[in-house]
Amino acid sequence: MAKDPERFSNHKMVSQYTYSTHALPSPGTSTSPPPDLASIARRYADLRLEALLTSPTAFASSHEIESKLASEAWAERVWRNDAVVLVCVAHLATESNQSHGLLDGEWVGSAILRGPMPGHEYALRPDHDAPPFGSDEEETKWQMTAVFASAAHRGHGIGKKLIQAGKDFAMAQTSNPSSGLVLRPAKVRLRVLIHPDNLVVLALYSATGFTDVARTTGQEAYRTNGDLALWDLKLQSLTDDMKVYWKTAKVAVVMEWLGEIP
Repeated sequence: MAKDPERFSNHKMVSQYTYSTHALPSPGTSTSPPPDLASIARRYADLRLEALLTSPTAFASSHEIESKLASEAWAERVWRNDAVVLVCVAHLATESNQSHGLLDGEWVGSAILRGPMPGHEYALRPDHDAPPFGSDEEETKWQMTAVFASAAHRGHGIGKKLIQAGKDFAMAQTSNPSSGLVLRPAKVRLRVLIHPDNLVVLALYSATGFTDVARTTGQEAYRTNGDLALWDLKLQSLTDDMKVYWKTAKVAVVMEWLGEIP
């Protein structure tokens, strides 16, 4: 029987809208792909491409690269073993008492949560001077990336909702007896990598309990975000000097949050 991703939803009245966060179906929440996976993937593709077009400096990838992806590739980005896509959906407040499906309403924000990652995959390169972390028996490790809120709905706390949804999902999966983990780790470690010029996002994560722990390269960001399939496309779009920069310059801000399972 499929697990219900709606249990990771939360609702709050803001202005004339109610906003809810949802984990899209994935192998971590469902036993098989949903019949409407193609429709879900199309909705996610539209939102992701909007993000890349309206906030190009906030992402390592680009609209030029991802607009060329086929529909099958978008479905694979939703239904993947190593990550779950989180979305924020807006409904008019006058409809708040109605029952809504995932494809109802307006998708106004998204994020990707990758994990749980084994320690050897989570670890940054030794020369990055990143702080030590606990063993896989002590904690699960996750990486959040691509947090985005549509311009028309900014100022309503959508980023915070998505970050909290990521924390809640990671905590729930870690404490879930059917998650496949051999032991029940007592902690959850959640990491983000942020462009140093994105001061608003840096402040957002700081306000939600993340601390600045290290610096890393763009190439490491692609690897730990699980986007190596796009890395070659990224390199093709760069000049020779920028290729060296993305491979060697430690500019991405590394922030972590550590939570304890109750």
